[in-house]
Amino acid sequence: MNHQQRPSLVLAPSVNTTTVVTTTTTTTTYAPIPLPALPPPAEPKNPKDYPLLHANLPPSLRKFTLVFPGGSRATFHDGEDGEEEMQEEEPVASGVGWKMLKQDESAEAGRVVGLAEAVERFGRKRSHAADNMMEGVELTSERDTHTPPRKKARATHVPPISTINAAAPPSPLPSPHGSPPPQPVWPSTPPSGVSSPQSQPPLQPDLSLTTLLTLPSLLSHFANLPQPLQAHFLLTLIRHSPLPVLRVLHSVLTPTLARDFLTLLPPELVSHVLSYLPYSTLTRASRVSRAWRAIIDSDPVLWRDLMKNTKIWFGGDSEQAFARSVYSRRKLEIPKVALPLPHPYKLLFKSRHLTRKRWVTHENPKHLSFPAHGTSVVTCLILSHERIISASDDHSIHVYSPATGELLQSLDGHEGGVWALAASRDILVSGSTDRTVRIWNLNTGRCTHVFAGHTSTVRCLAIVRPEVIDVEGEGGV
Repeated sequence: MNHQQRPSLVLAPSVNTTTVVTTTTTTTTYAPIPLPALPPPAEPKNPKDYPLLHANLPPSLRKFTLVFPGGSRATFHDGEDGEEEMQEEEPVASGVGWKMLKQDESAEAGRVVGLAEAVERFGRKRSHAADNMMEGVELTSERDTHTPPRKKARATHVPPISTINAAAPPSPLPSPHGSPPPQPVWPSTPPSGVSSPQSQPPLQPDLSLTTLLTLPSLLSHFANLPQPLQAHFLLTLIRHSPLPVLRVLHSVLTPTLARDFLTLLPPELVSHVLSYLPYSTLTRASRVSRAWRAIIDSDPVLWRDLMKNTKIWFGGDSEQAFARSVYSRRKLEIPKVALPLPHPYKLLFKSRHLTRKRWVTHENPKHLSFPAHGTSVVTCLILSHERIISASDDHSIHVYSPATGELLQSLDGHEGGVWALAASRDILVSGSTDRTVRIWNLNTGRCTHVFAGHTSTVRCLAIVRPEVIDVEGEGGV
C-alpha cells in the first residue's frame, strides 16, 4: 500500500423522513471520513525475510462494507484505491438553481454571463438605486416579492474524527467493558430552506470503527514485539478466524512462500540432482511446469550422462555429428512452438532408448507371419504410417495391417513386376518393369498419375520434399 495515501471510510447517504402535513424525505450525503494512516514500514536489513512487506491486498480487502449499530452502512476504502477514484464515485448534490461546491471550487469560477442576463442585472440595479432615492415613500407589498437570490446550499461535511476519544481505549486492543458508551460526534445540519426536526447522526461508533482508528497504534506495537511473540500473537488470531478468513490468508501466503528449487539452483547443481532420476521419472518431472520442461529438455550434460549410464553412448563423433545435423536443420525451419526446442542429445537418447527397448530388452516379443502374393517373389517392402506395403513380380502392390496382418488394399495397374516403392503419408509412388512410375492415393486405393519415359526398368525411387533455403525477414534481412 502506498503510505502517502490514507485509508478512508465512506458513509452511505442517510435518509430522514418527516411527516407533518406532507411527507418530506431528506437525503444527506457525507464526505469521506479520513482514517489515521498506517506508519510506513521500516526497511529491514534482509528484505528476503519479509516477502509480504510490499505485497498488495486482495481486492476483497481493499473495499468492503461495514454495518454499524442502527443499520447505518459505510464502505471502507483502502489507500491503494486512491482518492481520485473515490471522489469520482461520489454523487454531486444539486437542485433547482443550486449545486454543492467542493472546498477548492469557487461559485463564480468559470461562469460566463450572457447578454440577456447582463441587461437584466443592470436593470434591477438601476431600479434598486431609484427606490433607495425615494425617501418618505411607503413601499408596497410588491417590493417584498423581489427578494435577493438565496445562497447556494452547501454539503454536509463530517468533521474529522479524533482518535483521542472517550470511546477509544488507551491500549491498541479495544476493551468491551472499559469504555463508556460513545457519544455522537457528528452534528446534523438540515439543508437550508427545509424546516425539519433534528436528524439522527450518520452512525454510532462501535468496535469496527474503534479498531480502524487504533490500527496504526496496534501496528506500531506489533512491529516492536520480538519475533516469537509476534508468531504467538498471529497464531492466536488465526486460531480464532473462520474458514473464509483462512481462505483469504491462504490465497496470499501460498504464492509468496512457494519456492521452485530447480529455478533457484545453479545449472550445475540442477544437472547433478536430476542425474539421479531414471528416464521415466524425468519424463514425468518435465510435465510439472513449463520451467521444468525447459530446464530438463535443454540440459546437454543431463542427457549425455543418462546415455552413458544406460550404455547407449557410442562415443567417437557419432553423437556430435547428430547434434550438428539437428542444429543445421533447425536453422532452415521456422519455429512454431512457444517452448524452447529440446537439445539434440535428448532426441538421440529417446531414439536409442526406444530401439533397445523394442528390439533387445522386450520381455514379450510377438511374432506375426502371414502369406503374401502367393508363390510370387516379394521384390520390395516398406513400412509407412502403420502400413506394411509390399510389391511383387506378379504386377501387384499389397497394403497390410502390421498389427493383424490383414490385407487392407490391393493396388493393381502395373503391367510388369514392381521393383521400387516410396511413400509419404498417404501418397505411394511405385516403379515397375513396364518402365512407368505410378502415384497412388492410399486412402482411396486409386492411381492418380502415370509417368512414362523410362526405357528400362525403374528400380529405385525417392520423394524429395521442398526445403526452406532462406527466409527473408523485415527490411529484406
